[in-house]
Amino acid sequence: MIYNFDKPIDRRISGAVKWVDLPEGIIPMNIADMEFRLMPEVIEEMKAVAEYGDFGYIGMTETDYQAVLNWIEKRRKVKVLREHIIATPGVLYAARIALSILTKPGDKVIVQTPLHTPSIATPCIMDRIKVENRLIYKDGNYYIDYDNLEDLFKNGAKVLMMCAPQNPTGRVWTYDELSKVGEIVNKYNGYIICDEIHSDIVWGDNVHVSPTQIPVIADRSIAVFSTSKTFNMGGFHVGTAIVPNADLRKKMVDAFYSIGHVCDRPAVMCLRAQTAAYTKGEKWLEEMLAYVDNNFDYTLKALANTPIKATHPEGTFLLWCDINELKWDAEKLRQVMFNDWKVLPDPGSYYDTKDWAVYEGPEHHIRLNLALPRPTLIEAMDRITKYFK
Repeated sequence: MIYNFDKPIDRRISGAVKWVDLPEGIIPMNIADMEFRLMPEVIEEMKAVAEYGDFGYIGMTETDYQAVLNWIEKRRKVKVLREHIIATPGVLYAARIALSILTKPGDKVIVQTPLHTPSIATPCIMDRIKVENRLIYKDGNYYIDYDNLEDLFKNGAKVLMMCAPQNPTGRVWTYDELSKVGEIVNKYNGYIICDEIHSDIVWGDNVHVSPTQIPVIADRSIAVFSTSKTFNMGGFHVGTAIVPNADLRKKMVDAFYSIGHVCDRPAVMCLRAQTAAYTKGEKWLEEMLAYVDNNFDYTLKALANTPIKATHPEGTFLLWCDINELKWDAEKLRQVMFNDWKVLPDPGSYYDTKDWAVYEGPEHHIRLNLALPRPTLIEAMDRITKYFK
């Protein structure tokens, strides 16, 4: 490998959210950013921008737009039209702006649980009504409940907020699955907002598919993604939305402007970092994927003889683990994680409710972030497996 993913980085120094206020000696495997240093190609670009010293009003050029389009075409084998993309300040910003133009207070919004908590919370904090389309767990995998989804739209839901690849379960939805969703959404004149932040992290023969590329639903879909998970650049707050519908695109751009953001003017450092990553980062990504794939293999072998059950996900660098066999409640899990394991996964309740911080019921799952150096992972697995021995 060209890049060294074994070398740890002290993220307490930089004020990383995952590490701030974390007791000494605990290994965090929770928040979904990587424990890897930013690729040197982007660091060099940051140095060059700083040394040049121009931090006035700077907008995206065609080179910057083309970097995004070329990346999508090369990695996903999909050609997206230039006029279909909008520069955004990030995935969650774009998803919430999209929801603000597609719905009004009091409207029903569907979330597919288990789901990334901020997505669960989005309808609630925007005075919309959250309704759940719970994924079906069968034979070790998750599937969409189409009958329930249709019932929700039939009963007045306006928008489906979904995630592809799915966080936390790791499902990569197929073209056929999304087409069925599209037929239902289209039948009831609904819309899809699809969080595709993990779209570059797929395993094996799985292929990321966006609803924006499916004819039956493209005009009623908005996809949002960024370099955040792909290159560990969550702190840059820059991203892209794919919006095939021209009217929706204009409304999104206008809505961003109404809160003071001009869509083709990201912060200069963020813009240059994104373009550098998309034009120079493929080798880094390929090596990172190979490294993390080996992390999955190691972890699954380590957990094989414990009550923690898991299989390799189809996408994301996150391992969704079934802990039903333990029959623990939330407080018991918290005590064991801190006092015995000294490892901090995310509890499964985080993906079932926006009120996860005060949840006290049974815990059925944990989520482990495996994008970390191998020596750290080995130590974490040793701690967990020793507890069960």
